[in-house]
Amino acid sequence: MKTPLWYQKLLRWTEGDEPGLAEPAAHVENPPQPRAEETPYESGPSLLQGAGGPINRVLTKVFAIFSCAVFALVMLATVAYLPRFGDQGNAPVNETSRRYIEQGVQEVGATNLVTNIILVYRGFDTYGESCVLFLGATAVIMLLEVDSKNTTRRDRALLRRGDELDRITRNQILGHVTRVLMPVILLYGLYILCNGHLSPGGGFAGGSILGGALILCENAFGVEKVRSFFNHHVYHAVKVGALILYAILICYTIYVGANGLPNIMPLGRPGSILSAGIILPINVAVGLEVACTMYAFYTYFGRGDL
Repeated sequence: MKTPLWYQKLLRWTEGDEPGLAEPAAHVENPPQPRAEETPYESGPSLLQGAGGPINRVLTKVFAIFSCAVFALVMLATVAYLPRFGDQGNAPVNETSRRYIEQGVQEVGATNLVTNIILVYRGFDTYGESCVLFLGATAVIMLLEVDSKNTTRRDRALLRRGDELDRITRNQILGHVTRVLMPVILLYGLYILCNGHLSPGGGFAGGSILGGALILCENAFGVEKVRSFFNHHVYHAVKVGALILYAILICYTIYVGANGLPNIMPLGRPGSILSAGIILPINVAVGLEVACTMYAFYTYFGRGDL
């Protein structure tokens, strides 16, 4: 019986006389594709250089230096008029605290004495904190915003591809749970926001809840859903409008208080929701500012856009 050819080859291969099979080429799942060189930035002036030429840039620097100098002089003049430490004419600390406790409800109208101190007696300081939030969010937008002046077409395409992938793979369970919880969260945030003059809470706490609700909505339904009711125009209008409203209210309060003028805003009945004069609208302004800042931090650090 003749030996099959395949068996002869097998014997020669086991004895080393026949070469084995060629090694397979390494499997590359996504081989790199050659691409043309891409410029890091598209045409147009850089955000850091400005768009008005060298004269405009010089004027901008001069104006910035002048503004800082004026601000420094105002602060130094303010410090110069402060009472000296240990002066005999200074009001004792216990006298100030006694005034807050004994006459806070009659003068301000809020049963929450902490709110009286923070938003009225020391309202200018709290307004400064709101300005810090405003400037912080503005700085984040200036540094992280994605546009044609600081991002390539390829990077923007990757961001769009990531948004599309997020839409396809979005967690359905989170979406259904959020639909049930979102009205409760918003209602609770508004409750905390509007009851700061009656109980613990107010603008900062209520605004944090509202900002968290926006973040939850984006994670559950995507950024396009949030943009349908909270886009760039709405964000900037709420952010700037809330700070301007707060500035008008606190300046009016300081002016009438310093000059002994009657306040046209009624204090209402202490303990009711419509009481405490300007505290309720101030809480609303602070809450909107906090909510905008929280959502801006989240979305700009995450994807560079609203």
